[in-house]
Parts: sequence; C-alpha cells; structure tokens
Amino acid sequence: MKIKLMFFTGMMLILLSGCASLDNKTYREVTMGFEHEGNQLSASVILPENSSGPFPVVVFVHGDGAMPYDAYGYYRPLWNRLAKQGIASFSWDKPGVGRSQGDWQNQSLDNRADETIAAIDMLKKHTNIVPNKIGLIGYSQAGWVLPLVAKKSDYPNFMILVSTAINWMNQGAYMMKERLTQKGVSDKQIKEAIELYRSTSVQFFAPSTTYEEYRQYYHANTALKMMGEALLTPQRFQFVKLNWRYDAQESLKKITAPTLAIFGKHDLNVDTQESIRVYKTIFEKSGNNDVTIKLFPDAQHSLLKQKHFKETVPGIGFLIKLEFLGKDAFAEGYLDFVADWVEEKNGNETSYLH
Repeated sequence: MKIKLMFFTGMMLILLSGCASLDNKTYREVTMGFEHEGNQLSASVILPENSSGPFPVVVFVHGDGAMPYDAYGYYRPLWNRLAKQGIASFSWDKPGVGRSQGDWQNQSLDNRADETIAAIDMLKKHTNIVPNKIGLIGYSQAGWVLPLVAKKSDYPNFMILVSTAINWMNQGAYMMKERLTQKGVSDKQIKEAIELYRSTSVQFFAPSTTYEEYRQYYHANTALKMMGEALLTPQRFQFVKLNWRYDAQESLKKITAPTLAIFGKHDLNVDTQESIRVYKTIFEKSGNNDVTIKLFPDAQHSLLKQKHFKETVPGIGFLIKLEFLGKDAFAEGYLDFVADWVEEKNGNETSYLH
C-alpha cells in the first residue's frame, strides 16, 4: 500500500508539474558550490535567460527543515519574477540534503549565518554577479540568521525578511496557542499549557540534559502529550538544544542595509503583530530609515493564499497544490512587490517606513 501511494504521489507531481511550467521560464540554472566548515555545499545560481550580466543577486536563506536549494519548488515563481527584471538568485541544499555534505541539524543559527557569509564571499568573485548588489531573502527561521549576518559582517547590500519571528520561545508559545485554540481548548488550559511548555523547555534543553533524560521525562508526563507535543528525535533534540535561546533583537540593531519585512495576516506560525512591533521599534531607534514593512491580508505563513493553504506543517498535499497553482498560489501582488522592491534598491534609493 505504501509503495502504491508513493507511486501515485510521484505520478501526480510529474503530471502537475506541467501546470506550473505554463509560466514562461525566464532563467537558467548554473550548478556550483562552496565550502563551509569542511563541507562541500551544492548550490545553484539562477541567471536571467536572455540578458548579459553581471546581475544583482538575491541570496535565498531557508527556514526550518531539510530544505533543498529550490525549497521543493516554492522559490521558483519568485526566481522567475526576479529574472524578468534582470535579477539573479542563488540558493543551496542545506548540509546533508541533496548533494550537500554535513548535517543541518548539527548547526546553530550562528553556524548558519557563517555559512551564508561564506556563500556571499564566493558570489562576490563570480563574474556574473555585481559584487556590491548582493542581497538576502530569508524565510521564517532565517529571521534569526539574517540579522546575525549583518552583525558578523558588512553584508548584505539589502535584506528581505519573510514571515520572521523575534524570539524562539515566544514563537513556540504562539504556535501552541494557535494549535490549541483551533482544537477548542479553553483559555485557562492554554495558559497552563504555555507555562508548562516554557518550564519544561528550560529543563529539557539545559546543557547537561541528555536525550535519554528528555525521552524518559516526556513519556512520564501525560500533560505534554495532551498538549500535542510530539517526542523529538535525537537529531531534532540536538538542533533545538543548540538554538532555543535565540532572540533577534540585539542583532536587528546592527542592520543598516535597506530592509523589507513581509508578513501574511493569517500566519499561524509567527506572531506577526509582535514581529512588526519589534521591527518598527528597533529600526526607528537604530536610525535605519530605509525600511518597508508590508502585511498581505490574504496570505498565510508562506505568503501563499490562505484560502488554499491552511496547513501549519506542509505535507504532500501542500506540495501538490503549490505545483498545480504555480505563481497563482502566492498572495495577490506578492511576487511583483518583492521584485519591484529589489529593483528599486538597486537603482532608485527612495524608500519609506509604514
């Protein structure tokens, strides 16, 4: 039965791939790579098809999970839209994914920032890339990575933050609240669940806690299961242990480049109101006046149309819908807005904060 399901899913993706490809592809991919911490990382630079370089480039930084360079096709409509305006893109398989060496679950967010800096260092030497027009776009978890890049280096020349959170623990609490609310759990029970989530996290992910201690505690605590908290794998436990204390606020103060922050009103993964409030406060205090904050009213966490994509954790159904809809999966105006903003930052310097 499992083999039949996999075969059916594969055939569906092959058949549906024609739907997304109806949009005229305006780019060509060149496979390349770079090294970080002894690992060879497989990457692709996406160049405008019928133009001669060098080009400005947008470097794509993944969110959470085992992400290949194209994020299972999610990036391609934006690559296409950017290429139409003579803008290149660049992305890579996370360590241990696709043809990249290493293991992304052994990375701290500082490691991820260093990896991104290594990618930019390599791109600055590429003959098809304008070295002083290299920007970053980061999704979700990359909201911690991109500010760290700004803190650790003179990069980037412009920055786009998409559906990004401020504090790791607060994001987890927000996701729990949304999940339990949808299940009809009372406000009192939700408050108690969040308090338990915070207290157990401090215990679970302390430097001295082993995975076996965590596993035993989890199985002995029925409240955790009632909250819908799944048992972490040893690899995921290690990843969370490395990163659960992260907060972006100090690093955000180091961003001086033109910045675009984009959110969807129906985000069930990130508290957009908290992120927008913190961004406005920090950027105004730090003196970065070249900031645009945009909220798309019909979008969810991935800036896809909320009426079609209600999942908080994407599965095969999500990918099939994305492949079928192509660029029409995205919130109205999102692709144009990003491409126009990038073009403006590489020409007209006027910007605004709203």
